Amino acid sequence: MPDRARATSFGADVAAYEQGRPEYVDGHVAWLLEGVTGRVLDLAAGSGKLTRAVARLGFDVVAVDPDAQMLARNTGVEAHLGSAEAIPLPDADVSAVTVGQAWHWFDPALAGPEIARVLVAGGRLGLIWNTRDDQHPFVAELASVMGPSPAELMVDAESVAQAPGFGPFERRQWHRIRWMTPDELLPMVTSRSHYLLATPAEQARIVAGVRELLATHLHSAGRERFAYPLHSTCYRADVPGR
Repeated sequence: MPDRARATSFGADVAAYEQGRPEYVDGHVAWLLEGVTGRVLDLAAGSGKLTRAVARLGFDVVAVDPDAQMLARNTGVEAHLGSAEAIPLPDADVSAVTVGQAWHWFDPALAGPEIARVLVAGGRLGLIWNTRDDQHPFVAELASVMGPSPAELMVDAESVAQAPGFGPFERRQWHRIRWMTPDELLPMVTSRSHYLLATPAEQARIVAGVRELLATHLHSAGRERFAYPLHSTCYRADVPGR
């Protein structure tokens, strides 16, 4: 079952989330929404990183998130407090639902039918994750300092649960590079749920480990910017026509 404490921990440091987490690539989001017309619900929208990407593609977007602190940063769109298991929208209200970095927090048995409820006949569910590429030596060492990530575990295992009420998921993955500064790496680490819910001693250990890695690893030491390899993994599925 999803860990609700971890799922709703991100509002503890919204600024770190906004600074540290990577943006979504418009082309990847366009693949999720290929063929979609009409309004889009960005579910578990958080501070609005995916919301903004959907809006850049010309869609009318409504944002829903359970964390008021995160949602307060998601400005310029219609926004509501709510969860994947209890979406505060009427039946058949949107043409697509997008979920960024959050499906692993949902209970698919409850969220699937609820998402299908708010979608029009033939509507689209699109899931996207930006996850680290642990095959890179620097990232592998960083991962050992940062601790586990439910997102990485799900995507690496290709274990996205089938959503009840939807057809089979189609999967697409891209490799990408994010150029980062040392000042951007630390907020990326401290915006993770593992860090946010850790003890003060564990948080101090993680921060010290990241700083030591930045200062000593050949990939980052003495550099103003360095390459951080990522995977962008997308899934899309449609609800059958009613």
